[in-house]
Amino acid sequence: MISVVLLMAGRGTRMGLNENKILLKLGDKPLFMYSLEKFLKHNFEVVCVINENDKDKIIPILPKNVKYVLGGKERGDSVLNGIRETTGDYLLIHDAARPFISDSLINEIIEKKKDNRCILAYLPVVDTIKENGNKLKTLDRSKLIKAVTPQAGPRMLLLNAYSKALIENRHFTDDISVVEHYFPNIIIDLVKANEEIFKVTTPYDLKIAEAIYGDFND
Repeated sequence: MISVVLLMAGRGTRMGLNENKILLKLGDKPLFMYSLEKFLKHNFEVVCVINENDKDKIIPILPKNVKYVLGGKERGDSVLNGIRETTGDYLLIHDAARPFISDSLINEIIEKKKDNRCILAYLPVVDTIKENGNKLKTLDRSKLIKAVTPQAGPRMLLLNAYSKALIENRHFTDDISVVEHYFPNIIIDLVKANEEIFKVTTPYDLKIAEAIYGDFND
């Protein structure tokens, strides 16, 4: 079985909101519902990791076959809480603030999953990136990629990696980084994501999402 840990426990700070951004309406549904419904369409087990302050708003509208668990102080704490509630042998971890996940991306991850390896969904870097250190340095963008979600791997591997991070009080910004740190010899497969999978983080991002969601969901 494939399980999904859907991360929904943010606070919307960068959006300048008094509520979690995943509760913002996009069309006629909350932002988080788009990726949730997509995963359910593929018959995945879904565990939503929610903010305790959002319980009264989220739990009543969750489909009955969806589990939920409260998030932690850091992203890694929330991921680990979610992993512990899953029952599948393979996991996808996804940011609910990325509503536009395509069926083709999910299908390619399912196909790659046959090798039981870790998978990083990514987008190519199209801008010129410079490292601002003691001396400005231009990086070779042909060797750079942008990590997005879903990120995936065997459940026990991810559980072990995040458990180690908890014990050592280490914090990572994405899931494959945790695997890279604790299991450096693990092979990571790459899957190119659809361009619409950006994360809604700022008011400008929300305007972009509003502009494209109709075409994406036709």
